Amino acid sequence: MTALFDTACVSASTISKQKHYIAGIEVTIYGASEVAQSATSVVCLFLLHPRLETLTYVEPIALRCLQAHHESSAQPERGLIVASFDQRNHGTRLVSTKANEAWRSGNELHAIDMFGIYQGTSQDVSLLIDHVPSYVFPDGDKTVDGWLCAGVSLGGHATWLSLVNEPRVKGGVVIIGCPDFQSVMTHRAWKSKLGSYQEDRFIGSPDYPKTLDSTVRRTDPAGIIMRDRPQTESSRLIKERLGGKSILVLSGGADKLVPYDCSKPFLDLLKAEGQSLADLKDIVYDGVGHDCTEQMIVELVIFVTDFLSANTESKSKL
Repeated sequence: MTALFDTACVSASTISKQKHYIAGIEVTIYGASEVAQSATSVVCLFLLHPRLETLTYVEPIALRCLQAHHESSAQPERGLIVASFDQRNHGTRLVSTKANEAWRSGNELHAIDMFGIYQGTSQDVSLLIDHVPSYVFPDGDKTVDGWLCAGVSLGGHATWLSLVNEPRVKGGVVIIGCPDFQSVMTHRAWKSKLGSYQEDRFIGSPDYPKTLDSTVRRTDPAGIIMRDRPQTESSRLIKERLGGKSILVLSGGADKLVPYDCSKPFLDLLKAEGQSLADLKDIVYDGVGHDCTEQMIVELVIFVTDFLSANTESKSKL
């Protein structure tokens, strides 16, 4: 990423950064000191990093979102803070290096480990929604009344889980992530030439146990909404789980690790039920692999700024 702060009215060196230890999680909050005194309501954006990275990966994105917010006319009416933390088994929370690896790197429990890690991260988002306001605005003079989630790769998978399972998350940006864990793992089993895949017994094998499949069906977006359900039931669940939410999906057209084709059936279903969502934007970048590109970051920043502007306008009409 280049030229993050060329025209910023708030520079990287002046944007505040607070460290809090919340429910055993080290959380970094960006931008709290810059929230205008006149702002009584605040939006909090969670930024979630990729597999094998740490919260420092998303710091430039956090600063860029805050830069754009401070340049916008919506800033005095509504504040923005950004929260990031290490995903489970990453950074300060690392307990097993092997558990972060894939089948090809010798981790025979890859599917179980990976889903558990980002499912836990999504649960951490819900926990932090409960407690972040007490640490950042303990006097209660400002209310955090808007919650967004965005993530890259593993963070994108976790963002999908938060969108579907956490009602307070009203918008999300998924960068090179997938809403269908079974599909992306089946593709990865094929690429890894697992014996269970070649013998047509992947689902229910030790590589993808029935117990894992049961958990995924209860918590994964495709598992909850799409898999083995009639259209009428899927329509009801889309409205129940995603109704009124804004979603931006950014994918690489040449992504071999998390192929867009693994997400497409679920996204097509959402598009068919588009009236239930506040907004759904699905962008595929031709020739881009499993990478978070400059243009993807630009789209994320625009999404956050537009969300704040739209919600500030709706509040002013009340």
